[in-house]
Amino acid sequence: MRKGNKAKGRAGKAILAVALATAAACAVLLVDPWGWFDASPEAAVEVGAFPGVEAPSTLPPAEPLSTTPFNVLILGLDHGAGRSQQGNERSDVMMVAHVDEARGKACLLSIPRDSYVAVPGHGTRKINEAYPLGGPELAAETVEMLTGLDIRNYVVMDFDEFAWLVDLFGGVQVTLDEAIMDPKLGIIPAGSQVLDGQQALIMARSRDYPEGDLERARQQQRLVIQALYKGKALAGGPGAAWFLSVALERLETDLTRDEVIRLAREFAAFPVVDVQGGVLPGRNGATGGASVYFVDQQGTRALVDSIENSCSIPQEFR
Repeated sequence: MRKGNKAKGRAGKAILAVALATAAACAVLLVDPWGWFDASPEAAVEVGAFPGVEAPSTLPPAEPLSTTPFNVLILGLDHGAGRSQQGNERSDVMMVAHVDEARGKACLLSIPRDSYVAVPGHGTRKINEAYPLGGPELAAETVEMLTGLDIRNYVVMDFDEFAWLVDLFGGVQVTLDEAIMDPKLGIIPAGSQVLDGQQALIMARSRDYPEGDLERARQQQRLVIQALYKGKALAGGPGAAWFLSVALERLETDLTRDEVIRLAREFAAFPVVDVQGGVLPGRNGATGGASVYFVDQQGTRALVDSIENSCSIPQEFR
């Protein structure tokens, strides 16, 4: 079940921040600048070589964070990027990261923000209202009721931090078959390119897709996976240690620092970045004059069973 201890931090961070931090964590652990995985004296590296990074007082044991698969709820709040925090606390993005350390796999489950569901203590309403009504705890409880997945931890993020971290990370590589031409957010041309923070924000937030929010969720997952690929590619650079230190300062999560390090150690040992993504099944509709997304309960059960049993996403849910 969820933990009660909350790490200090500012509320609201960006949807990719957790992926970027994890990717950087993988990179720093592959680089192993502090000789965590080698006990020989010659393996030690002077910490002063990494400005701003202090030697950990104690290191967590080099063992899996969990002996069984677990789930982390990722929330992206609808503020930042020039928008005031006041009145914009709905979770614009909601994604569950299912991590199976034993199999060396992970998968992402996106929940459309307009999903019309039961919110404990508040009746039936859009799922993105759970966060402003009761914080990450209520949002996690709502997701648990909807999917049957046990949420172990949460991470909360906003748009400004997302763009900042993407730029700090050096951008993310994507290939677009068609240009994004969003009159409200901006334009990204078709083709293979490295997106900076503002461009990645356009890709993550735009609804300029044929399938609207469903395709938007898939694009967000693409960005997450590409960030993880880049984390592997940057494993040989000492700058990864600095990035990890800075990125963790920007996150609000009930994962402790030791837990993040242990999780990163495990992810770094995965033979490949094997991450699949899926979207909660359902259909668009309306109620009370508002557009909503009616969740397909039978399809959801089949999808969740596949996630829990094999950490895989059937093709019909991708």
